[in-house]
Amino acid sequence: MKMEPVSVMNKKSRLSRFGLVEHKDGTDWVKRYVTLEVEGIRQRGLPKNTWWDCIKINMKSLDLSQKDVQFRNKWTRRIKGQPANSGSPGKMAVKTLCACVV
Repeated sequence: MKMEPVSVMNKKSRLSRFGLVEHKDGTDWVKRYVTLEVEGIRQRGLPKNTWWDCIKINMKSLDLSQKDVQFRNKWTRRIKGQPANSGSPGKMAVKTLCACVV
Protein backbone atom coordinates (compact mmCIF):
# COMPACT_ATOMS: atom_id res chain seq x y z
CA MET A 1 0.00 0.00 0.00
CA LYS A 2 1.47 3.33 -1.09
CA MET A 3 1.11 6.33 1.14
CA GLU A 4 1.14 9.88 -0.14
CA PRO A 5 3.65 12.29 1.36
CA VAL A 6 2.25 14.52 4.07
CA SER A 7 2.97 17.63 1.99
CA VAL A 8 0.75 16.35 -0.85
CA MET A 9 -2.01 15.38 1.58
CA ASN A 10 -1.84 18.86 3.14
CA LYS A 11 -2.04 20.52 -0.28
CA LYS A 12 -5.10 18.47 -1.27
CA SER A 13 -6.81 19.13 2.05
CA ARG A 14 -6.07 22.85 1.95
CA LEU A 15 -7.41 23.25 -1.61
CA SER A 16 -10.46 21.14 -0.82
CA ARG A 17 -11.23 23.35 2.19
CA PHE A 18 -10.69 26.47 0.06
CA GLY A 19 -13.25 25.17 -2.44
CA LEU A 20 -15.80 24.82 0.36
CA VAL A 21 -15.10 28.33 1.64
CA GLU A 22 -15.41 29.85 -1.84
CA HIS A 23 -18.89 28.37 -2.26
CA LYS A 24 -20.12 30.04 0.94
CA ASP A 25 -22.25 33.17 0.92
CA GLY A 26 -20.30 36.44 0.68
CA THR A 27 -21.55 37.52 4.10
CA ASP A 28 -20.13 34.44 5.84
CA TRP A 29 -17.40 35.37 8.32
CA VAL A 30 -15.03 32.62 7.14
CA LYS A 31 -15.11 33.86 3.55
CA ARG A 32 -14.53 37.46 4.64
CA TYR A 33 -11.44 36.55 6.67
CA VAL A 34 -9.71 34.47 3.99
CA THR A 35 -8.23 37.52 2.28
CA LEU A 36 -8.25 39.90 5.25
CA GLU A 37 -5.34 42.31 5.26
CA VAL A 38 -4.20 43.17 8.79
CA GLU A 39 -3.10 46.74 9.33
CA GLY A 40 -0.13 47.69 11.41
CA ILE A 41 3.62 47.35 11.49
CA ARG A 42 5.02 43.95 10.63
CA GLN A 43 7.86 42.46 12.59
CA ARG A 44 11.41 42.27 11.31
CA GLY A 45 12.48 39.44 9.06
CA LEU A 46 10.57 37.50 6.47
CA PRO A 47 6.80 37.84 6.60
CA LYS A 48 4.98 34.77 7.84
CA ASN A 49 3.04 32.77 5.28
CA THR A 50 -0.69 33.13 5.66
CA TRP A 51 -3.28 30.54 4.71
CA TRP A 52 -4.11 32.63 1.64
CA ASP A 53 -0.42 32.65 0.59
CA CYS A 54 -0.33 28.85 0.80
CA ILE A 55 -3.54 28.59 -1.24
CA LYS A 56 -2.12 30.80 -3.99
CA ILE A 57 1.07 28.72 -4.17
CA ASN A 58 -0.89 25.46 -4.25
CA MET A 59 -3.25 26.73 -6.95
CA LYS A 60 -0.31 27.85 -9.06
CA SER A 61 1.38 24.46 -8.73
CA LEU A 62 -1.78 22.73 -10.06
CA ASP A 63 -2.42 25.41 -12.71
CA LEU A 64 -5.72 26.44 -11.09
CA SER A 65 -7.22 29.87 -10.61
CA GLN A 66 -9.74 31.24 -8.17
CA LYS A 67 -12.38 31.18 -10.94
CA ASP A 68 -11.89 27.41 -11.36
CA VAL A 69 -13.49 26.84 -7.95
CA GLN A 70 -16.89 27.51 -9.54
CA PHE A 71 -16.42 24.42 -11.74
CA ARG A 72 -16.57 21.77 -9.02
CA ASN A 73 -15.78 18.78 -11.27
CA LYS A 74 -12.67 20.40 -12.70
CA TRP A 75 -11.55 21.57 -9.27
CA THR A 76 -12.00 18.14 -7.68
CA ARG A 77 -10.36 16.27 -10.57
CA ARG A 78 -7.32 18.55 -10.48
CA ILE A 79 -6.91 18.18 -6.73
CA LYS A 80 -7.53 14.44 -6.44
CA GLY A 81 -5.95 13.50 -9.77
CA GLN A 82 -2.50 14.80 -8.95
CA PRO A 83 0.14 12.04 -8.84
CA ALA A 84 1.45 11.19 -5.39
CA ASN A 85 5.11 11.90 -6.14
CA SER A 86 5.14 13.97 -9.31
CA GLY A 87 8.73 15.08 -8.70
CA SER A 88 10.37 11.81 -7.81
CA PRO A 89 12.56 10.09 -10.39
CA GLY A 90 10.85 6.75 -9.76
CA LYS A 91 7.58 8.04 -11.18
CA MET A 92 9.02 9.38 -14.43
CA ALA A 93 8.25 7.63 -17.67
CA VAL A 94 11.10 5.45 -18.84
CA LYS A 95 11.79 5.19 -22.54
CA THR A 96 12.66 1.74 -23.74
CA LEU A 97 14.71 1.31 -26.84
CA CYS A 98 13.89 -1.55 -29.11
CA ALA A 99 16.87 -3.10 -30.82
CA CYS A 100 15.48 -5.12 -33.66
CA VAL A 101 17.73 -7.85 -35.03
CA VAL A 102 17.22 -8.67 -38.68
